[in-house]
Amino acid sequence: MTTARKRLLVGGLFGVLASLASIGLLLVSAWLISRAAQQPPVLYLMVAIVGVRALGIGRAALRYVERLLTHDGALRVGTDLRIAVYSRLERLSPATLAAGRRGERIARIASDVEALQDRLVRVTVPRAITAVSAAVVVGLVLAVFPLGGVVLAVSVAVAWIGVVLAVRIGGTRASAATAELRGRLAAEVSEAVLSSRDLVAYGAGEAAAGDLARTGAALAAAERRTAFLDGLGILVVRLCLGAATCVIAVAGVAAVADGTLGPVLLAVVVLAPVALAEPLEGLSAVEQQDQRSAASRRRVDELVTADGDVVDPAVPAPDPAGFELRLRDVALGWGEGPALVRGLDLDLPEGAVVAVAGPSGSGKSTLAAVLLRLAAPQAGTITLGGTPIDALTGEQVRRVVATLRQDEHVFDTTIRENLRIADPDADDVTLHAALAGAGLAAFVAGLPDGLDTEVGENGSRLSGGERQRLGLARLLLGQHRVLILDEPTEHLDAATAEALLRDLVELAPYRSILLVSHDERALAAASTVVRLDGATRIVDRV
Repeated sequence: MTTARKRLLVGGLFGVLASLASIGLLLVSAWLISRAAQQPPVLYLMVAIVGVRALGIGRAALRYVERLLTHDGALRVGTDLRIAVYSRLERLSPATLAAGRRGERIARIASDVEALQDRLVRVTVPRAITAVSAAVVVGLVLAVFPLGGVVLAVSVAVAWIGVVLAVRIGGTRASAATAELRGRLAAEVSEAVLSSRDLVAYGAGEAAAGDLARTGAALAAAERRTAFLDGLGILVVRLCLGAATCVIAVAGVAAVADGTLGPVLLAVVVLAPVALAEPLEGLSAVEQQDQRSAASRRRVDELVTADGDVVDPAVPAPDPAGFELRLRDVALGWGEGPALVRGLDLDLPEGAVVAVAGPSGSGKSTLAAVLLRLAAPQAGTITLGGTPIDALTGEQVRRVVATLRQDEHVFDTTIRENLRIADPDADDVTLHAALAGAGLAAFVAGLPDGLDTEVGENGSRLSGGERQRLGLARLLLGQHRVLILDEPTEHLDAATAEALLRDLVELAPYRSILLVSHDERALAAASTVVRLDGATRIVDRV
């Protein structure tokens, strides 16, 4: 048994003890008040008095330990789950992950993984605590007053079934709508924040705000439906327990009258249904969370079990000795879709600079995905260092081949930590060497905090050229020998673009550069230009 599961099990045990302490506090208090009304010697009451104090203090202490252990265990399980999900997502092709907007997809995956983690502390543990608490109380009442125990058992069963039916019948659509609307709202907010300046410049701010308001209102309406179901579940529990209290009170009075039940115990059995109110009233929230977690499990399973375009070989070939790329008669496309490129021959010798140009949709990004082994070619052969690329795992290929996209992500942390993503153990000397190779050393040296400078959200404190160079330095730090640069000069002014291209060309003797661009300045920096036009291939020698 893993450490996380042990903590969950022990935490659940403390949760049961905390619930029983709360129930015991009410029942012992009821006995104490009833017995004290008979005015016995005070010593007869001392055990009960101490018990009330102990249960009152113990309830809070036990609940604290339960929360501490169960949340620690759930967070450990959640960490393992996130690693497993993200490891699987890394192997999926971009086409598989491209459905929907990126912000919506990210928000949905994150919330689904969190819902699976929450199932442990909000469904499994509370459900077990409620079941054990109800069983103990019903058993206690059965032992003291059998008829009252039967009435209490029936009321608990009816309440539990009623809550489950109410949530299952009315909550399925509400839970699905809530999850969808949260993902949509996250995507819309992300898009609005990132494009806020453009929205204001074009006078579209009010329209964007209106869309956000409508989505927020729809989400609020869906959450009101779930809140209504929560209240309905509590109402069902209170009606059932209230009816049980009345029936037990009437039957208990009759039992006291005929001598089959002690008068002091009457208060205990009458308040037994009230003692179960706290655990049972949480059933509605438990069932709703169970529905959300089940839906999240289905979505996560559907995503992580999706067939990828690339399957790693069972017995991969050794790492290639060189890094020359050679493509022969290659057809490019996504899955079973039509080929975007056919009959492509391309050579990227070690240390060469080759450019790939073509209109949007001509297959440039698909080519980059295939060379990174994120997608499989529909036909033809590709070799890396003389080894067929399909004989290598994706990890082997991506240790040699890496890409720098035009929208390369920069994390909201320091320059140092952004670089150390490529090599967590890199020291400052290594980091400065990578920055020098990317032409960013002088800029970083001139900053007051140097490597510890915060770059802001998505690198907002850096210019476009500086963000591109930071991404390039990250690739250099990873010791990749083949660099695929997707539109490296996009959104850069002429002087910045030309300076970046000069620095890229200087990397060529030690690394191969594949420029994917439609910018003529980038094409002019290459020794060979491959122009993609639909399903044809034209090679210009420069």
